[in-house]
Amino acid sequence: MSNILIVDDCPEILAANVLHLTAEGFHVTTAGTGVEAILRLNEKQYDCIVLDIMLPDIDGFALCKAIRTVTDTPVIFLTCKDDPNDKVEGLMNGGDDYLTKPYSLQELTARIHVLLRHGKQRNERQIIVGEVYIDKENRMIQTPVKNVFLSQKEFALFMLLFENPEKVFSKEELFKTLWPNSMDIGTVAVHISKLRRKLSFAESYIGTIENNYKSGYYIIPPEPHGGA
Repeated sequence: MSNILIVDDCPEILAANVLHLTAEGFHVTTAGTGVEAILRLNEKQYDCIVLDIMLPDIDGFALCKAIRTVTDTPVIFLTCKDDPNDKVEGLMNGGDDYLTKPYSLQELTARIHVLLRHGKQRNERQIIVGEVYIDKENRMIQTPVKNVFLSQKEFALFMLLFENPEKVFSKEELFKTLWPNSMDIGTVAVHISKLRRKLSFAESYIGTIENNYKSGYYIIPPEPHGGA
């Protein structure tokens, strides 16, 4: 079940949207102000956000821009502002779609489904873990301090370790998995060394690549940020 956040200061619109979208199989959360929306976003992850522009406390454009600093969840602007310049401003501030009032509940539902479909395709090409963004398509690892691009083999090696934290892979296992057509098992140590060098800046975000001389290689997850 997809989680939808609807941000609107009109109780009647909220009630109609909740009733319809719940009947369509969505789990719906509402917020009547920008501040309340931020609180809801801090509580859980949503699959789509339906956002009014004319909120009583925060301009919807500014709110969307703030949302984009913490999540790439699809945003649909749902507003009575029908000037083409408003639509452009909404899209330029991070919106994915723009629907004007009055509107059809069926059209709103259809647009949500489209964005959820696009979001699923996008999620297959990326991983977000805490403050780390991993772009599978471009083999890029992004942290708040720096970005790095990896070669195909470096990325495959990193992902194998990263997705299996603290699991020890022997040199032979890594060699057979990632270099099935190679005759030089020494390439494993070479690539581990390159990874450590390239990712040294990001250890506090992605963990540390360690090796046990007798057993093999593994990643130790980082300490949680903001902890004691």
